[in-house]
Amino acid sequence: MKAPHRLEAYDKVTGKACYTADLAHGPVDGPLAHTAVVQSTQATGRIEAIDTAAALALEGVHCVMTHLDAPRLKPVHTLPDGELTRFQPLQDSRLHYNGQPVALVIADTAEQAQRAAACVTIRYAAPEQPPLLVLDEQKAERPQMVGVGEPGTTERGDPDTAFAMAEQTFEQVYETASHHHNALEPGAAIAAWDSHGRLTLYLGTQYSYGDAYGLAQAFDMGLQKDFMEVMKTGSPEEALRDKVRIIVPFVGGAFGGKKGNVHPLLAAMAAKRTGRPVKLALTRRQTFSMMPYRGATRQRVRLGGGKDGRLQVLMQDALIQNSTTSNFIEPVGEMTPKLYASKHLRTQHKTARLDVNAPSWMRAPGVAVSQFAIESAMDEWAYQQGIDPLEARLRNYADQEPQSGHEWSSKSLKDCYQAAAERIGWQSRDPRLGAQQEGRFKVGYGMATSIYHVAQMAACARMRIRADGTAVASSSTHEIGQGSATALSQLAAEALGLPLGSVTLEWGDTRLPYSSLTASSSTTLSLGAALHAAADALRLKLGTLASTDPASPLHMTNPAELKLQESGLVSQTGRQESFVSLLTRHQLDYLEAEAGTADQINPPEVGRAAFGAQFVKVLVDPQLGTLRVERLVGAFGCGRIVNPTLAHSQLLGGMVWGLGQALMEETRLDRHNGRWMNADLSEALIPTQADVPDLDIIMIEEDDRRGHPLGIKGLGEIAVVGVAAAVANAIFHATGQRIRTLPLTLDKRLIL
Repeated sequence: MKAPHRLEAYDKVTGKACYTADLAHGPVDGPLAHTAVVQSTQATGRIEAIDTAAALALEGVHCVMTHLDAPRLKPVHTLPDGELTRFQPLQDSRLHYNGQPVALVIADTAEQAQRAAACVTIRYAAPEQPPLLVLDEQKAERPQMVGVGEPGTTERGDPDTAFAMAEQTFEQVYETASHHHNALEPGAAIAAWDSHGRLTLYLGTQYSYGDAYGLAQAFDMGLQKDFMEVMKTGSPEEALRDKVRIIVPFVGGAFGGKKGNVHPLLAAMAAKRTGRPVKLALTRRQTFSMMPYRGATRQRVRLGGGKDGRLQVLMQDALIQNSTTSNFIEPVGEMTPKLYASKHLRTQHKTARLDVNAPSWMRAPGVAVSQFAIESAMDEWAYQQGIDPLEARLRNYADQEPQSGHEWSSKSLKDCYQAAAERIGWQSRDPRLGAQQEGRFKVGYGMATSIYHVAQMAACARMRIRADGTAVASSSTHEIGQGSATALSQLAAEALGLPLGSVTLEWGDTRLPYSSLTASSSTTLSLGAALHAAADALRLKLGTLASTDPASPLHMTNPAELKLQESGLVSQTGRQESFVSLLTRHQLDYLEAEAGTADQINPPEVGRAAFGAQFVKVLVDPQLGTLRVERLVGAFGCGRIVNPTLAHSQLLGGMVWGLGQALMEETRLDRHNGRWMNADLSEALIPTQADVPDLDIIMIEEDDRRGHPLGIKGLGEIAVVGVAAAVANAIFHATGQRIRTLPLTLDKRLIL
């Protein structure tokens, strides 16, 4: 099947695509009220008094909801990383961070609400001690778990003894800065309660079922099932659909930041308080303190081995920024054990709870910051031993999964190294530090390994064949800008044996079959497998109908041996019948089947990961310290490529994201009052078209059917990983000076 263009592209480029904040109506009848959030201006302490009289006196204002009169909420136990599991807004007078919601104005229009919010005055009690706003290892905790259920410490062999006995050792510390997702669409929600006590929201989210469960628990709707069990089985309790419904329009980017947020809960509280549909749309500045971000890290990396560059031991100690309101601990060391063939290894985490809003998942969580440290250290290790950086990686190449000893389901990393090195001209560079020039510029080349996990999550899908020969594929998944609606439509058409134009994909509604979160580069492989499972269940239903029908050409055939192709059923001997004739003869408008994949998410014992290689060329002005990334080449083992255009787009976006992490992305915290100082897009820099160099992508297709029924790997995050280290390594090659702190901004380069 020829790869189509994105199915939603026309609506997006013409402005027809609808996002939550675009909606001018609620999910139930009634005039839509608007809200404005009043936020705290200090990080800790208590609210002594709130004066709302001036706000309430303004035209159009219905109420100002505070901790004194807001609906009381029950504890939330959904995703263990979510902020709502430790903090719920407007429940008491305590302050946890600067920018915390402390009041919510509800008015007829957004302008009236914003004006009234500016009139609310708050008196705070002075905190007993200054807020904790700096990473302090002495006050850090050592967690048992990080991420979602990953061990806080991973160890193999005897790393301490191996390091002490190693012929050559290396030790260094690397730091990465906090930075925000800055999705183009700020957070928004529209909430309404009906007369039967059912809650419905329009919400820009990447996990509708997770948010629905959180809301149901907060409002004490009597759900019984443990949410982590729901995630494992893909089977939510039926009562949820009768109590909370979330409808997801197009989402303007998420990257890990749009799930478990505070603003949907605030919207639902306001709707309950007023009895009206309520819209809450965050301003750009509010997204910095009311939505998550990637926290700062400090990592100590130790390497030990022989003079030939072969590692015997690798140790990584990560100190990670956290919050008093969050259970999330970024899994910095998650993929390190799978990276290189060192016999001895230890990764461990510490987390420092600061008085700031909660960090959370961000594109390539854990690995993006980890690989800056590990791949910078590998570069330093190579130069210390006098070995080419690429050769150092090849000497430590893991032919089997190092932690388990299992064979890889597929691994094309050597091909990635070779292809990217040839494309950028690695062997023709001058390997000496600071020796190569173009005009007044010093030329540097750097490289790094990319790695990311392959995550298949439990998911369900429904397939329906209609009597006119068309089909509907249904799942509650989300279209957050990555093109999943197109790729999943392709897989549905493939599974049913229909042309793409005959298949409609329903998505974005919790009344549809369960889909897990749209994250971890998992959507295509998770939902793709569910669509094929549902198609297989439908094939058996159709086959049974045909094989028991004397009027069918497939009468007396074995339903299990029939195939779905050419818009119908086909037997092994070539007999066939179209869907149209079969359903028409039985006077059926449609036939459907639903299936899930909970039994597929733990494949046979194989190592699973996505790999790639990033190579970069930079030009550094030795007098001014200015840097230009002239070329970036990425080669990636992609598994089966469902849609080359979408795959290429995802990899491009990932590499640009990696450049932003490398060169500019940093959200700066006022160390006195906990305020984000550059909370707007004029100062919280992200790459623009003018910042992006020549990007060259090499996609290496793999047969990964040992790891996934369809051989698919995720591509949304692998291309982020390694870019920052490759750029830092290239700066070192150009100048002979090492920068170990992200971002690699001009002030750090001037010190060179």
